[in-house]
Amino acid sequence: MNAEARAAALVEEANDALDEGDPATALDRFEAALRDDPEHWGAALGKVEALHHLWRADDALREVRALAPPRGEEDDPDRVELEGRILEVLGDLEGADRLFAEAHRLEPDDFSLPVRMNEADFKTILDRVLESMPGVIRETIVQVPVLVESKPSAEVADRAPHITPDIVGLFVGSTVGEKVTALSGYPDVVLLFQRNLERAGRSRTEVAREIKVTLLHEYGHYLGFDEEELEHLGLG
Repeated sequence: MNAEARAAALVEEANDALDEGDPATALDRFEAALRDDPEHWGAALGKVEALHHLWRADDALREVRALAPPRGEEDDPDRVELEGRILEVLGDLEGADRLFAEAHRLEPDDFSLPVRMNEADFKTILDRVLESMPGVIRETIVQVPVLVESKPSAEVADRAPHITPDIVGLFVGSTVGEKVTALSGYPDVVLLFQRNLERAGRSRTEVAREIKVTLLHEYGHYLGFDEEELEHLGLG
């Protein structure tokens, strides 16, 4: 197998590792691919994605900016959008939205503009979604409330190492039937991450649909369903 073919195989392994929630292995494979083929664009972007998933935002930002084209040349919308997601983690929300807008300009069919809302607008949509939930979920919400945060934080990730900066929701606490105290520092709660949800649809209707799917998924975790069962129910 020549170096180019070896690099392609390593990138495929790396992408599978990312899909399986193993960014550390993905990073190792992407770096190995780049040693075989330093010009492999997918490996270069994948390396940044893996760093992003590992919450290594400063490293990811340095790497993604090194991939930017010379001034005056057309950029890659995947690179632009990825830099925007990294800037969100670093707290530069205005810079992030400028990059999301640029990715949309470059490839409008693949990169929609975030559906930005203020806190009151998002709460209005959330309230409507909660009213539409199945009865068993509405009863559960009384015991396990929904909290809205702008973005997941590194502090939350320290307590839930499987999460990435791009997750839209998270159940934190002890599932039904567990008797141990949660190690999260939170009471039982479902967290929604507004800025990530705003990028999950092209309209408020689509964002509302994503909120509903996310809540069903996270309350499914509370009720004790594992990922395979949630997939079977269409809530994966």
